[in-house]
Amino acid sequence: MRNDFKFGECVAVIGSMTQAMRAQSILASAAIRTNVIKADSSKTGGGCAYALSYSCEQDDNVRSVLFNAGIRPQGFYGGLA
Repeated sequence: MRNDFKFGECVAVIGSMTQAMRAQSILASAAIRTNVIKADSSKTGGGCAYALSYSCEQDDNVRSVLFNAGIRPQGFYGGLA
């Protein structure tokens, strides 16, 4: 797990570690590679939250898969987002 991201990498803030791992599993079944990271507290309004990082090229796909799975991220940021 890491808490940094690079240019071209987007981040979806999920919330708990359990939900982030569930979202990662769902995205993996859709052939979308992600990493669970600790979300930057300045982006989450403070407190502890976890996120998924992924290639911004997959942004539309990630949003669609998560929406269809009933997962509503707290926000998206980074890379090209």
